[in-house]
Amino acid sequence: MRYYKITFLYKGKKQEVVIKSLNKAEAIIDSKKLNKGLLVKIEEIPMPLEEKIKVLKNIIKAKFFKKKLNYPSYISSIRQLAVLIKAGISLKDALEDIANNTNDELIKSVFFKAAEAIDSGKSLSDTFAEYEEYLGGISLAMVRLGEQTGDLVMALENLASIYENMYENRRKMIKALRYPVITLFAIAGAFTFLILVVVPKFKAMFEQLHADLPLPTIMLLKAEHILTNYGLVVLGVILTVIVFIRFFYKTSLDFKYKVDAILLKTYLIGKIILFSSLHRFLMTLASLLKSGIPLVDALKISEGIIDNEVIKNKIKEIIKGINQGRSFAEMVAEQDLVNFVALRMISAGEESGELDNMLDSAANYYEDRFQDIIDNMQAAIEPIMLTVIGAMVLWLALGIFLPMWDLAQAAKNA
Repeated sequence: MRYYKITFLYKGKKQEVVIKSLNKAEAIIDSKKLNKGLLVKIEEIPMPLEEKIKVLKNIIKAKFFKKKLNYPSYISSIRQLAVLIKAGISLKDALEDIANNTNDELIKSVFFKAAEAIDSGKSLSDTFAEYEEYLGGISLAMVRLGEQTGDLVMALENLASIYENMYENRRKMIKALRYPVITLFAIAGAFTFLILVVVPKFKAMFEQLHADLPLPTIMLLKAEHILTNYGLVVLGVILTVIVFIRFFYKTSLDFKYKVDAILLKTYLIGKIILFSSLHRFLMTLASLLKSGIPLVDALKISEGIIDNEVIKNKIKEIIKGINQGRSFAEMVAEQDLVNFVALRMISAGEESGELDNMLDSAANYYEDRFQDIIDNMQAAIEPIMLTVIGAMVLWLALGIFLPMWDLAQAAKNA
């Protein structure tokens, strides 16, 4: 989400309001709902200080107090909402029915709040914006899409499909990562135990002999000294660094852009982020075009479901180019947003007038590539895992046995 300062003119007086929206286009829509007068100026601003403080508090409390979204319950509730609306039941009644029949406290709270908001003349997206921290930006973007197109059922069905896909991929990733993670934690635990319990015994022996120690042994003894005397401090520093990285990631666009750029270049992680983001983007864009939304407007809405700032900036440049009269395929190629296979599909679709269908095909192509990575994730991680384990074992072995071997050689030569 971004922050915008809106300047209104009412009865000859200027009034400024700060609002939070997905992008500038959404900010203009949201500002009109305020009915503060004539919109004179809108500009993007950094996150206000009070919001930064709120973000920091949420990060610190997240691990202990934050409610977590139950994916199966949320997916089921969204599908039920789509079915009830399609059956002719009013949105307010549908929300209340689902809230009364769910056992999930978060969903119950969101849907009751949404029903109250609609009863007071607000929109469903207003409530989803309040709970964006829990429901995600995708939920807000898709609900706003449904409200703008007048086809909320379609938007809700697509939202449920996106979350079903995300939940299934998440399960696959957890399953693929379970063995490597357990193995690495076991090795790390054993390594820490050896440093804290075994190394001190050798340390006393090395000190008595006053031998010149090799570099691996010196590093091992320094690690033992740090963990023994400053273990809690090291843990505290690590946790503090993690908290502040998350804080700056959520509050600074420049920092977020740099981190997102690094993530896109990171082995395996980069492809997972790229393929999943492009799949969601192309699928949403295709749905919007099929609903009759103009291409530029569809791109602005679709941009809202992308979290990676590098990809977002490429989409913004594409929008600028189209507004200047250049073709969509030309701008996609210039920004290097997709590979040559998807680009050919987009070019063919634009030339034949079937861009929406070709975007669907491109989305399916990236979905297949994403699934291929998930299915083969364990095999891709094994070399990294073996390298880390091998390095830890080698360090420990060299650190302990090299000085002992040197002492044995010295005694033999004597």
